[in-house]
Amino acid sequence: MVDIPLFPLNTVLFPGGTLPLHIFEDRYKLMMGECIEQHTTFGVVLIKSGTEVGGPAEPHPVGTTARISRVQELDGGRLNLVAVGVERFRILSIRQSQPYLRADVEVIEDADTDPSASAAAAGEVSKLYVDYYRLALALTSQWQERVGVPEQPGALADFVATRIDTESELKQRLLEMPSVSERLTTERELLNQAVGVLGEQVAAARRSRYGGLGALN
Repeated sequence: MVDIPLFPLNTVLFPGGTLPLHIFEDRYKLMMGECIEQHTTFGVVLIKSGTEVGGPAEPHPVGTTARISRVQELDGGRLNLVAVGVERFRILSIRQSQPYLRADVEVIEDADTDPSASAAAAGEVSKLYVDYYRLALALTSQWQERVGVPEQPGALADFVATRIDTESELKQRLLEMPSVSERLTTERELLNQAVGVLGEQVAAARRSRYGGLGALN
């Protein structure tokens, strides 16, 4: 069990993901100042109910610890910083003994009971993500020959979850799945749908641009 400060946000952070933040509220200036001074992490949690700025917020029970990798100090004690996701945690108890929330949490380890299934799913997800990424680029007339993705299934699952364009509640579901193969299976379904939609959008854009002569290769 670990005691950490919590930062409720309208976003989901995954291990390995980066999160740019502009800190302007006094309570979070205090929190981040202590994290910077003590070289400690904080917890990023998706807001379940409440507001991101000014008022109280009830967080979802699972979040990701984050370490501060870059800081820019601004006037009035405000900060621009970049945080990097480290590991999943589950909230055991919450208290507000300071201007911001603190919680006792436990780390959630990846559950990979079937490595062969995870490896097979990772191969499919990796190929689908490359297609997804290139189609997204094609919508803005861009192209990238090499698209780097992690090879390790757990890291790949978090990499894709960070980058796929979907609603926060679904990303939260992915974050809460302890099984690597389950996360990859869900992402495979999401990517299949997204690739189909993007493929149609790219084809339509090419037809419009080239008067019906464009084709999706």
